[in-house]
Amino acid sequence: MNKILSLFAICSIILVSSCTKVDEEDQKNVGTLTLPAASFYYTGNEGPAPATVTFHNTSEYSDQYKWTFHNGSTSNEFEPSFTYHNNTGEDKTFLVTLTATDTYTGETNTRSKSILILPSN
Repeated sequence: MNKILSLFAICSIILVSSCTKVDEEDQKNVGTLTLPAASFYYTGNEGPAPATVTFHNTSEYSDQYKWTFHNGSTSNEFEPSFTYHNNTGEDKTFLVTLTATDTYTGETNTRSKSILILPSN
């Protein structure tokens, strides 16, 4: 009976120690997951319409971009420009949305901003 218990104890120790080494190796191979962060600013909306606005992409941890403009048109450029028209006689606000994607992980992040466009002269 003592031989069986001793054999069981030795097998248990070997099993546990081998699992620990595998876990340690796996831990070394796991990278830190950093999620994409969509971010941008824009320039060119200072004067009256038509105003060509340039979008400056400051996103991090991403390698694919989709811009969506107020009228449903889109762009996959890193830093697109878009011309806004405003014939209403009043200041008008337009929404633009940037979706940044890390194509390796498939993770996405979205950021939207409102842009004020002055009326045409």
